[in-house]
This record gives sequence, C-alpha cells and structure tokens, in this order.
Amino acid sequence: MRADREGMLTPRRIAYLKFLYERIEPVSNAEIAARFSVDPSTSSKTIRMLVEAGLVDHAPYQRIRLSDQGRRCAEFLLRRHRVLALAFSRLGVDPTVACEQASRCEAQIPREVVNAICAAMGHPTTSVCGRITRDRVCCSSEER
Repeated sequence: MRADREGMLTPRRIAYLKFLYERIEPVSNAEIAARFSVDPSTSSKTIRMLVEAGLVDHAPYQRIRLSDQGRRCAEFLLRRHRVLALAFSRLGVDPTVACEQASRCEAQIPREVVNAICAAMGHPTTSVCGRITRDRVCCSSEER
C-alpha cells in the first residue's frame, strides 16, 4: 500500500501509525489502548488491520512496531498533517485550532494536493506542530 492511498486508513488508524512513529521503540497493546482510551480488544483489532495492510509488525503477546512500509507511510502522514496545519495557520487560524482541524480533514487530502500546498508555501521545514520532512519528489532541488 502506498502512503497516499488512504481508503483503508481511517482517522483512528492514522493516529495509531503516527503514535507508533513518534514512540520510536516498540510498544505494547496496553500502551496503545491507554493512549487512545480504548479497551485493549479494540486496539488489538485496529493493530490486526494494520498488520494485514503490512504497516505494522506484531506477533501475539509481543510488542508492536512499524514495518518499513509503515514507517514510510507514517512519515507521509505526519508531513501531510504538518503541511495542512501550517497552511491553516498562515490563513489566520489559531495554531492549536489549525492542528486540530488538520487532524479532522487530513485523511481526505491526497499526496498530490499536499505537494502542491507545500510548493505554494515555498517548501517550508517547520509547521505550527513540528518539523516538516522533505519529500524527495516535491522538495527536490530541481523543482525549487
């Protein structure tokens, strides 16, 4: 699955991938359940779907981590969130609200649109909610 095919990535699954990316070290299902205030059986179901998609590595009773594909996907998800939050804030939206609203709509925005927004803003490197990673297609030296 490419990171910009969001059909199977619900907002909850996106949040799980971002959480796993930001944690760096593998985590337990209990940690995920606590972070998202859900029952462990609920987080297990979501993790199972992410495993089936090839985005997460997990064996029963073992810690959970992103696969290589999941890491690339999560990097895009964070980049998209941060580009959108920055765009909203540049339009005058309070930074906290911009971040919240980016979370609400980000699942609907494809990579091409994120890249167009990034280019229109001059390929920024910092957003209101963190560092924006460079995209090798969008932010290549040939395009800049």
